[in-house]
Amino acid sequence: MSALRLCFVLALGQCLLAAVVGCSTVQRFTPREESKVRAAQLQELQLKVMRFADDYSGRISDPIVHLNIQTTPAEVRLRAHNWRVSQATAAYTIASGANPTINALDMIVLATLSRMVVEDRLLADYGERGRSLLDAHRSLEQQSWSLVDGVLNADQSKEVLAAIDRWRAENPTTRSVAQVRFADFAALELRRGTQQQQQGNNSLFGFIGLDPLSNLDPAVREIEQTRQLAERTIYYLQRAPGLLDMEVERLVYQLAAMPESEHTLTNIDRLSLAAEAIGTLSNRAPDIIASERQAIISQLTAALHTELRERGWAGSTQTVRRYVRPFRQALAAPDPAPAMPKTRQITRWLLTRPDHLQADEQAQLDAIRARCPHIDALAGHVTAFAQMMTARTGSRDLEAWLAAIEADDQAGLRSLAAGIRADQQAVTNGLTLPWNSGKVEGTVNKIKMIKRQMYGRAGFDLLRKRVILHPA
Repeated sequence: MSALRLCFVLALGQCLLAAVVGCSTVQRFTPREESKVRAAQLQELQLKVMRFADDYSGRISDPIVHLNIQTTPAEVRLRAHNWRVSQATAAYTIASGANPTINALDMIVLATLSRMVVEDRLLADYGERGRSLLDAHRSLEQQSWSLVDGVLNADQSKEVLAAIDRWRAENPTTRSVAQVRFADFAALELRRGTQQQQQGNNSLFGFIGLDPLSNLDPAVREIEQTRQLAERTIYYLQRAPGLLDMEVERLVYQLAAMPESEHTLTNIDRLSLAAEAIGTLSNRAPDIIASERQAIISQLTAALHTELRERGWAGSTQTVRRYVRPFRQALAAPDPAPAMPKTRQITRWLLTRPDHLQADEQAQLDAIRARCPHIDALAGHVTAFAQMMTARTGSRDLEAWLAAIEADDQAGLRSLAAGIRADQQAVTNGLTLPWNSGKVEGTVNKIKMIKRQMYGRAGFDLLRKRVILHPA
């Protein structure tokens, strides 16, 4: 009986083992298959960070552009635009990093610290006009935590937030937080003397300096490194023209905020008011002359009548007027002189292509240049810069143009030249290189159209394929 029981147990164990081995729910991965799965996870995280960076830059730019439209002081517009440029540059730089996990943590640090700065400092500068900017930062901060879903557990998320709060507590007046990264908190924790203890508790700071591809199969690692480098390079190059446009716009705000520029604009406004007053007086001059002429004739007629009465003549004043009327040369009032062109009109003529001006506008501009050597020299400098900009000859002609400006007595242009000298290489590239954002202008609208077509009916994999394979 015991032998039969033993055979039954062995048979049952063999059946259970066969069932387990053949079960489809138990999978065994080779190292290369595991490497491919891990590489796909890293790629998905990197794409999430890149999409968030694009959304971050756009949602920060919209309220700042609206704020600049409402804000009059040039200094306030410059500070708001500097914030926009620093935020967009930081977001794109983070998204182009080599470690997707560190990129996600850096993006959380950027969103959280930026929200704190807007609440503590910038909102006091802009008042209620900056409320939309604060709302955008709060929404982006909440959205940034979705980047680490499935990457961090609850304790690790609390550790990140605590490190951010400690850094802000030690730097309460810092406004420039765009360059702060998650790795900077490691030095802070080292100073606090708690890093060693945290590393023993599986701290997040162990991610710093860790290659996410180190444990992958060598072949998969080489392929993944090449692919990630190409994706990061293309991603940043596609967004570089937009950052360059922001830098050029910031240069304009800097020029407007300079004291010399404000003085020049004030003088231009005064000159415009004086020109308008002269123009109004010129239009009224014929009527004034006619009324004064009539008053003089009436006085002369009355004086002549008085003299005749003293000599014994008994006629009336009306008789004297009828007698004198044929001797008067009733000349018509002269045509009013053309109104003096306003400062804005002259500025528009100087900034317009000569072949696009009307004949009368060109004639007036030529007359103004002939009468005013200062405006004539200004027009020459403007024309030379326009030709350099349209022909993209900045690398060849910009230095000579700056030297000519610095040798002239144009105060406004000399301030402009000083600003260009401060960042001459960037301006030279903008006036020389053919790259701009025109080639990628419609890419965002195309992606949005494809996304709306398949919203709720397909996943990201299909969206990615449709975007890549779209013929446009």
